[in-house]
Amino acid sequence: MSFVTHFLILASYGVVAAAAGFVLPRSLPQLDPIVCYMIAGAGFLAAALLHEIFSRRLEQRDTLGQLDQAFDEIDEMRDVNRGLLADVVRAREEMAVLCDVVETAAGETNQALVREMKVLQTQLGQFGGVKTPKAANAGRRPAADGQPQEVTQERPDDDDALVLRDEVKVDDEEILGHIREALEANRIDLYLQPIVSLPQRRTRHYEAFSRIRTSDGRVVTPAQYLDVAKAQGLIGTIDNLLLMRCVQLLRRTEKRQNHVNFFVNISIHTLNDADFMAQFIDFMSHNPSLASRLIFEITQKDVAELSETVWQQLGRLGELGFRFSMDQVDDLELDFQTLAQTQFRFIKIPISLLVTLPEDGTDWVHPRTLKAKSAVSEISLVVERIEKESDVIEVLEYGFDYGQGFLFGTPKPSREEADAA
Repeated sequence: MSFVTHFLILASYGVVAAAAGFVLPRSLPQLDPIVCYMIAGAGFLAAALLHEIFSRRLEQRDTLGQLDQAFDEIDEMRDVNRGLLADVVRAREEMAVLCDVVETAAGETNQALVREMKVLQTQLGQFGGVKTPKAANAGRRPAADGQPQEVTQERPDDDDALVLRDEVKVDDEEILGHIREALEANRIDLYLQPIVSLPQRRTRHYEAFSRIRTSDGRVVTPAQYLDVAKAQGLIGTIDNLLLMRCVQLLRRTEKRQNHVNFFVNISIHTLNDADFMAQFIDFMSHNPSLASRLIFEITQKDVAELSETVWQQLGRLGELGFRFSMDQVDDLELDFQTLAQTQFRFIKIPISLLVTLPEDGTDWVHPRTLKAKSAVSEISLVVERIEKESDVIEVLEYGFDYGQGFLFGTPKPSREEADAA
């Protein structure tokens, strides 16, 4: 009951008590008036006490009723929660099934893409007019220890080739034959080289390289086959295969190495392949977690030659989480602000450009200036081709972010490639 109701009831008790105090002395003259007043007051107090008792009982009954209703609602909510948990369990099971279906479908898509590339290379081989060497050991000198040799060909820009134990002189025709044979037999292997943080020297990223494996186990490095592949229009296909190998590696290592990123070199030939890029962008739009771990590496020369269409595609890739890196830098007059706006987050600079002053004193930017500009633009600098401890001292002096080179690790087959071999 409300405060007003209680007040009215108590007022009525008071009126009854006052009436009793007025009537009793006249009805019972033999009693002392004070006694009559006391009887009226006692009646008032008794009525008020009974009113309080009944009011509290009514409130308790209402409270118990509300509690019963609340418990009923809790039971109903508990039943609903049980139903929701059952739905969640079923949804998780259905998601697991869907993930398996998607994994299978993605694998079939990749395999179909590889098969299409093989067909393409077969057609290219038919009109190219250059035949694969008939003898598996053509142009090869037998190894003294019975181990497979690596094909090598001296080139002035052989930057990422390993120091070979044996050197075999081969011509471009033989290299082309090995390229086509490897493409048809799917022997484009994935090699990885670590990129370490400085000064800790902890592996933070890997750069992916392609190696062509011949039928007799020899290895052809990019420095040997790049010029031939570009001349014959095969570099795009090699790029595509390397890219798909990296995607497959990312999927296999997604749970155990989700903090490691992979740099993948991609040529302007692949970037200009509108059909492939459209399919790749569509594929990555359904796998955003992979896109954030894949870093496209584009040469400084190719960046300067990109068309507006390619820039738009790079913008779409950036929206999906892709980042980009510029390598093969030979001009340090870089527009860091523009590169940062187009999702370039890494720039690779050869150690020789940092520590070697040009003879005429021109076209050289101080390393501290480079570091300051990169820090403002949030672009990390990777100093590459580090081969000596003295190089590290130079790099640490200017506070660069990452290092790469034979000192920290040479390109080696990925674990999956090694297991397959």
